[in-house]
Amino acid sequence: MNIFTEPTEAQTEPTWADISWAAVERHVRRLQERIYRATERQEWNKVKDLQKLLVRATSNKLLAIRRVTQENRGKRTAGVDGVICDTPEARMHLLSDGLSLNGYRPKPARRVYIPKSDGKQRPLGIPTVKDRVMQAIVKAALEPEWEARFEANSYGFRPGRSTMDAITAIHTTLNQQGSSKWILDADIKGCFDTIDHTTLLNRVPVFAAVIRRWLKAGVVELGHYTDTEAGTPQGGVISPLLANIALDGMERLFGAETPEGKLIPPAKRKHPNSGISLIRYADDFVVTAPTRAVLETYVQPRIVAFLSERGLTLSEAKTRIVHVTEGFNFLGFQIRRFKRTLLTTPQKEKVHKHLRSIKAYLDTHQQEPAGKIVHDLNPVIRGWANYYRHCAAKQTFSKVRHRQWQMLWRWAKRRHPNKGSRWVKQRYFRNDGYWTFADGNAELVKPTSVPITRYVKVSGRNSPYDPKLRAYWQERTKRQIARQTASQVRRELLYRYGYRCGMCWVPFATDDPIEADHIVPRHAGGSDEPENKRPVHRWCHHQHHQRRGYKVLKA
Repeated sequence: MNIFTEPTEAQTEPTWADISWAAVERHVRRLQERIYRATERQEWNKVKDLQKLLVRATSNKLLAIRRVTQENRGKRTAGVDGVICDTPEARMHLLSDGLSLNGYRPKPARRVYIPKSDGKQRPLGIPTVKDRVMQAIVKAALEPEWEARFEANSYGFRPGRSTMDAITAIHTTLNQQGSSKWILDADIKGCFDTIDHTTLLNRVPVFAAVIRRWLKAGVVELGHYTDTEAGTPQGGVISPLLANIALDGMERLFGAETPEGKLIPPAKRKHPNSGISLIRYADDFVVTAPTRAVLETYVQPRIVAFLSERGLTLSEAKTRIVHVTEGFNFLGFQIRRFKRTLLTTPQKEKVHKHLRSIKAYLDTHQQEPAGKIVHDLNPVIRGWANYYRHCAAKQTFSKVRHRQWQMLWRWAKRRHPNKGSRWVKQRYFRNDGYWTFADGNAELVKPTSVPITRYVKVSGRNSPYDPKLRAYWQERTKRQIARQTASQVRRELLYRYGYRCGMCWVPFATDDPIEADHIVPRHAGGSDEPENKRPVHRWCHHQHHQRRGYKVLKA
């Protein structure tokens, strides 16, 4: 009997467009929740096994690549090798490298500087894309463990927490009946640059070898290599988590928790910790106490000793003790008591900085059309107003709106020196009870149009990795996305889809880039009505069109 065989088509290699992000995120989230539960039960061997399993998981590697090369703002910033991954093919090539910790050696970080608000410059260390991906892989395994261990009043660079959580915590602490009246407004000097490596590595034994390589990788500035003997490079994906690990325990210095981890309110703490409360956002923190003497003789010496063990010191220029009636600035807000009322308002320096930025833009864009001005300034004005919408900012918004109108009127008059005021007003401003700068249907946002609302602080030590709190975090995320969405049509679209992606059906996170996809494409006769749209992740949107044959070079 003759047997005839013929070659079949070889199986094609999977592409970036073939990835099921719903399955990827579900697998990673399940392992992270198991790490969180094992940490709560103090099953440390199980925690380490699960962390090593997650680091080896292909799903975690894919998610890390997506976050570094598609989500993060620095996705097009190269390291010392000059390589960026901005195409699907480059991302799959990065995955094919293996991304294993075995034999992995990171490259030095590229040193750059960014300006600070005080005129000085902040050094940043930019790792290569591969090193950033490797850091994201390890961070995904470490973060659930430490989220179960971090203190309740630590808010900086943690999932589900923001500056408004810290500000609301301070306001609530100072506004209670019989609350402490003296405040230590403190700042750690060069925190990221001076953290002691040995102390930090003793707290993360499971990945100590690879973290040591990142810390000791050095930096390259203008072609010159320099060793890094201390600190974590600002610009690295894992650096904020390492800084939080190094500073964890500061709140417990003052009896904030029982040995079992249960929170103790400041009023119920035993002497000498009675009435002391510490609230920290990254390397900035505030301590409240009943008297100035307590802060000077008890609180400050304990904090100095705590920081010295980690190679850190307090900044003399930025650390001061004040009474609540004097007020203090924190994270761009001013918190001060006026007689019986405690007010949290926008910091004056930040208001002036915002107005100066608008003026500088108008001065350098004198010949731009009005539509371009509206397009460029709206995100700036809306973002600034949204940041301060949860404090007593109504009066500030009114003053900013008036100053904004003055600058725009001067811009318009300067643009047409030979035209009268009435002509200029009819050309650029819409009389709707207030002269609104507009170009056709596009109009400039007024700060007073942003409503002042109450912010609900995250409760206690709640973490997004806790499987018992999924419903709690989903509701918080929905409210936050709705607050951040300016378009009423977009909000209704998100509500109709339950704040989930219309393609992968994964719930949106607060910082996910959301786009609108036409269910029936426009070129196939689909309408532009909301009924023919669905909210989708940006990466799902590109992936969908890649499957349909639309070739996008960079996404």
